Amino acid sequence: MEELTKKQKMETLNKNDLEFVNKVAVTGNQTQSAKDAYGIKNDGYARKKGSVQVTKSNIATAIEEVKKSLAERIPDELLEKVHLEGLVAGKMVGETLEPDYAVRHKYLDSGYKLKGSYAPDKAINLNIQTDITNPKARELAEEYEEKLKRNL
Repeated sequence: MEELTKKQKMETLNKNDLEFVNKVAVTGNQTQSAKDAYGIKNDGYARKKGSVQVTKSNIATAIEEVKKSLAERIPDELLEKVHLEGLVAGKMVGETLEPDYAVRHKYLDSGYKLKGSYAPDKAINLNIQTDITNPKARELAEEYEEKLKRNL
């Protein structure tokens, strides 16, 4: 069976999924995006739902496409102007204006990310659904899952 194109993957999303994708792409906040898009009230459930959603291939692809299209809409002249302002950011220490290197770094990092100057992120999407009824086996599975999350 052929792999779906990025456009076809986007077309498989329902209205709520599209809202989730757009909100995550803009804010980066999976929990709040899930609450807003799916009408979830409980923070724990929203956190879980958001986390599960971004691991789905079509959702992950759609988020990256929206991020790319947002970045492409920023005129280079505006990006350059704001970028240059950030590179000379400073903070007042007493009566002296000193360089604020933390702010300058954020401007550099954001500019490079928006224009795709970094190497692409390497990601592994692993989604395993199991129904473990043995309490000892469930405990071992949860422990192993935590170790995997820490090491990735």
